[in-house]
Amino acid sequence: MEGIAKSMNPDRYTWNERDFNDLGWHDNRIRALFFEHQDYAISMSIDYIYKWEENFNGYWVAPAMLFFYNVSSLEINISFGDMADLIIEDIFREKERSTPNGLMTEHEYVVNTNVGRISFFSTGFKLELKQDPDFSQSQDYRL
Repeated sequence: MEGIAKSMNPDRYTWNERDFNDLGWHDNRIRALFFEHQDYAISMSIDYIYKWEENFNGYWVAPAMLFFYNVSSLEINISFGDMADLIIEDIFREKERSTPNGLMTEHEYVVNTNVGRISFFSTGFKLELKQDPDFSQSQDYRL
């Protein structure tokens, strides 16, 4: 696309639960889901849409990792049917409660996708870009 640079340097590369309301999740592709049972964590390799260009003329997309810590009450209800795509429609942060030991606060996170939902309680998260976003006509990184 004429007049648009092919890469950008973001102001920052990591965000956490304090930034939740500033982050957008719509149309981010989940590439892989990891369960780290010893750390009570789950993580997702995603194509993070850092910025949508005006009038949907393209997207700034970067490979990223989304880590959730101290995960409990994990429920996954996904049915792929004839497709293999796993796309985030939105992530909601809902109920707040104290952890069983009373030392921390946790929230219920609900990840709505195009093929179902993933829900769990977590004490927090970190979103980390793995490199600078690239401009793309698609919502996927480097397609």
